Amino acid sequence: MLNPIYLSSAIAAVCGMYVVWALGIRRLLLDLMREKIFELRFELFRLGTTGEIEFEDPAYRMLETLFCGLLRFGHRITFLSFVISKFATSQAEKEKDYVNVSAQIALRVSQLRPETQAKILEMLKGIQSILMIYIGCSSLLFLSIFSVYKMLEILGIKHLGETKERVVDAIEREAYIAESRRGLQLAPA
Repeated sequence: MLNPIYLSSAIAAVCGMYVVWALGIRRLLLDLMREKIFELRFELFRLGTTGEIEFEDPAYRMLETLFCGLLRFGHRITFLSFVISKFATSQAEKEKDYVNVSAQIALRVSQLRPETQAKILEMLKGIQSILMIYIGCSSLLFLSIFSVYKMLEILGIKHLGETKERVVDAIEREAYIAESRRGLQLAPA
């Protein structure tokens, strides 16, 4: 039988950790994520000012829309929203007018000069890393699932690279669609 003092201490510790996480750490992580996205968006703007990519180029417009969507709706990115988005995406893929936003961004970027492509791909890798860290640290459920996946990867049973790509594709799609509803129309790929 558990001693009531130990049990109440454990409950108080768990509640205290949750309050610190919910009121402080999660907001700090959101601010850090947005700060990094602002840096990447400024880097994209700098590419436009130096003439490496035109401001009117579809790749620039799509990336700007993606970055703005992540900034505006970053607080909504959670593990649960990812799961729901992944389910909705799998249902939407069956429709004939489905648009794969990640594929469209990749297509537009592939039409740029190789030097510019490399810089933009580096930005997109930065976005992927930021999102994975934010989701992993801001969602207690995802953090525990990530730990299990990491153990499976260490044992050689599962590979996280495939899972990471799926997470990023779903988040990119949701952020882009949310931002693009303000008037930008997507064309089927």
